[in-house]
Amino acid sequence: MQCMLKGVCAQCLQWQIDPETGQRTRAVFSCAQQDQPLAWVDLDNLAARQSQNRLLEYLSSHWLDFAMLNT
Repeated sequence: MQCMLKGVCAQCLQWQIDPETGQRTRAVFSCAQQDQPLAWVDLDNLAARQSQNRLLEYLSSHWLDFAMLNT
């Protein structure tokens, strides 16, 4: 949430799907549109995006542990 909910950093870019057809309809900034019906959220895309962030979070956690032990 680096953009402070203004939708400019694209960290929260997420696809919406049509619940009837299952096809992607449009990309939205989920930080700006937090109240979406769950049926519209592309959960597969959301899981893939979150898994991309896990490596950075894992490395940041280990770097912080290392830095705290060596101070």
